[in-house]
Amino acid sequence: MTDPNWNAAEAAAAAVVAEWAPPGAAAPGGTVLLFDRDGIRGEASAGLASLVHGIPFTAATPTRFASLTKHVFCAFALRSGLNLDAPLGRLLPGLPEPIAGVPVFRALSMTGGIPDLMQSYVLCGVPSTAALDAPALDAFTNALPGLDTAPGSEVSYSNTGYRLAEQALARRGTGFGAWVEGALNAGPGTGFRFPAAWDQPVPGLADGYWRSGPDAAWRIGAYGMALSASGALCGSARDLATWLGALLRGDGPAGDVLGRLATPVTLGDGRPVGYGLGLALSSLGGHPLIGHGGHLPGFKNHFLLDAARGIGVLLLSNREETEPYTAALRVMAALLGAALPEPAPHLLPEGLFVEAEGPAWIEHRGGALTFLGAREALYVGDAPGEAVSLSPYLPIRLRRDGEGITGEIGHAPRRFRPVQLDAVLSQDFAGTWRADAQHAELVLEVAGDGSGQASHGVGPLHRHVALTPLDATRALMPVSGPPWPGRACLWLCAPDTLRLVTNRSRVLDFHRA
Repeated sequence: MTDPNWNAAEAAAAAVVAEWAPPGAAAPGGTVLLFDRDGIRGEASAGLASLVHGIPFTAATPTRFASLTKHVFCAFALRSGLNLDAPLGRLLPGLPEPIAGVPVFRALSMTGGIPDLMQSYVLCGVPSTAALDAPALDAFTNALPGLDTAPGSEVSYSNTGYRLAEQALARRGTGFGAWVEGALNAGPGTGFRFPAAWDQPVPGLADGYWRSGPDAAWRIGAYGMALSASGALCGSARDLATWLGALLRGDGPAGDVLGRLATPVTLGDGRPVGYGLGLALSSLGGHPLIGHGGHLPGFKNHFLLDAARGIGVLLLSNREETEPYTAALRVMAALLGAALPEPAPHLLPEGLFVEAEGPAWIEHRGGALTFLGAREALYVGDAPGEAVSLSPYLPIRLRRDGEGITGEIGHAPRRFRPVQLDAVLSQDFAGTWRADAQHAELVLEVAGDGSGQASHGVGPLHRHVALTPLDATRALMPVSGPPWPGRACLWLCAPDTLRLVTNRSRVLDFHRA
């Protein structure tokens, strides 16, 4: 086993942060830390935590961890004795079926098929910035009509299971937030905070920034959903490196849980996936890695651990345009002396593609694949002609199939054919559609030439958007807005039923009014 090259890694980290904010630039930035079981071995920081006050972003700056929170919660759940095999409904009476029947471990391992709340309410015309408290989110959860996929059938990322598991523990009097701000901070070097809402003050907290283009002005990100165990934690890079170092050693507030958190779950057919309990598994040049990414408006983060060597790389950024996984991989590759994966821009045909039936569609442009609105870069796979993603949250393995594309997404088999350039919508799309349980309405118009437009949202949020036909019964519709614009598939799955689908929400049916 070769020794880590700390000097090469520190040079790579310095190159990453220099791309964020060259010296003297008034721009957001972030920090990259190198560490092992015994402490921090190197760091590089650049840019500002606050453009308003001119405060630099350093390794001591509190920032939002976003989904890096997930493995901390799972460690807490194990420590608290949560029965991971129990169905959610046994721990949270009153949950609707079939969500109630999902085992806890599936809800925490992205194999439960539970629709993501935010993507679900975005489909109803509610922006991600809308202030929604916990009771409103609970009521919306109870109105979800089903699961995106059968539990254990594929990997489909969702935050909802973490909110539900957190509530299950709270009903037992075991509060995750209280543990974070109490016992978790009792040891030296940690300063984690658990704000329950975006607007709850956290001393010294960095702002998150986004912009509409490379020459546009920076704007401060906002988020309305009440925060939960899926992504609420705040703290500094040094705080998080201290926690991760303790995980590598097997001591600290959580104890020796890293192996359990990093054990991959299996699908119903026995195939292991690249996700455990709040931790994702990957590899680089034959080196097994453990890590996770995090994303909230204006915040992009990632960490990677080589548990065998007891080393890690942590990247925290307060700029939306950061690609944190690829940047963290650059630093880890330098640390291990490994080669980075080869991009695959030309292995697959470009354009829009759709399955023969159902709402699944993809778009391939320049080596990046979008599946049901979720985008991943593609790299050369092990098999000839195979393009793969590096993401354990959206595993992709595809190859050219004549003019189409075939393979697996989320470990589920997929076969796509090209969308015809002359695709037009059926007049059956036209009309007013309602999802009564979600109090949502959508109005569709179809012109004589088969083009269409949609209008949805209430009051000043009401807007008109153009549809992109995939064929007579399916179309793409823009949803949400900057900094998280997306597209949903509108699928006329029955004469009087229109289903709206994104990667993380596939169950909302609108019925003809």
